[in-house]
Amino acid sequence: MTLLLSRKSIILLLLGVLLAGCDRRFAPQALFESYLNDLNRSAFVQIEVDSNVSLLPMPALRTRQMELSQFDVGLLEFLSLQRCDVGALAGQRNSILGRVMATSQRFVYELAIIHAIRTCEIENAELATKLTNVAQVKASELPFALSNMLWAGEETASLFSMANGYLPLSPAESHYQELITALQHLKRVSDHLDEIPQVSSAQIEADMKAIYESEYLGKLLYSMSHIRHYLEQTSAALEPLSQSQEICGAPLNFLRQQFEKHYIDVLQPYMARINTVAYQVLPVVQQLGVNSPIDHSEWREFIGQFDMKSSSSEWQRYLMASREHGRAWSRIFAVCGESVGQA
Repeated sequence: MTLLLSRKSIILLLLGVLLAGCDRRFAPQALFESYLNDLNRSAFVQIEVDSNVSLLPMPALRTRQMELSQFDVGLLEFLSLQRCDVGALAGQRNSILGRVMATSQRFVYELAIIHAIRTCEIENAELATKLTNVAQVKASELPFALSNMLWAGEETASLFSMANGYLPLSPAESHYQELITALQHLKRVSDHLDEIPQVSSAQIEADMKAIYESEYLGKLLYSMSHIRHYLEQTSAALEPLSQSQEICGAPLNFLRQQFEKHYIDVLQPYMARINTVAYQVLPVVQQLGVNSPIDHSEWREFIGQFDMKSSSSEWQRYLMASREHGRAWSRIFAVCGESVGQA
């Protein structure tokens, strides 16, 4: 009976290991660990990577949400505006459902109410002046409404979610074309806010759906920080090898095989796919996020991780780790009079 239980426990353990290994969310981690394990088979290499990767959590909603002015119309004013869209829109906003509308719908509403005021012929001079002032205030607040839609809505938590680990390994799943198209459209809207652009509510919702479903920035941050961690510690462990020709000959040939099999053939193409998409997404994040009107220090520190220009951003540190890893191998090959890619 004890033997049967023991065998059952072993089988369950093996199944657990297999299931964990098949978790595609963390498949890149297994590839990096395989790279390090094979390098460690050399008597000249001893790489130990700790699991200490520090990630900033997304700041609380109160640090990301911009205050918008409220617009309430009295009953008489509401009735006097029934021939325009202003009254209907204001009534919609002041309804129970309107008061809890999604940030994306609030942005669409803000644009619509400005258009309605500007196209409505109002005979009452006092009311006309009041509404004109409202339109001016709302126009000045459009960057706030856009910021709320992008960084203070339900979609924001999903966009920055790191629960599902790395960006996918599969080339077919690595394009994120719907997200790129959505962000490019929202950037065009942002570029023309001063003109009070006409937007389609359906298009805005499609854009936000693509953002919500992508989980892209969270996966990018998780991938960058963990890949950087692996590369930095591996490069540091390889550095002593470039100080002596003792590595030359058979030991270097073995290490070259591991470098080419793991890094050149598998990991570098994966990172290239990450970079291809990031170079399309991050410029938009730079404009809409890094340069957003949110001035809270927690948000600035958090979104600054994606800053393409700052040398201290996670993006730049990841790129630096990648370049330095290539240089570490170049120095090892150079001490033996060889070069990367030389057969």
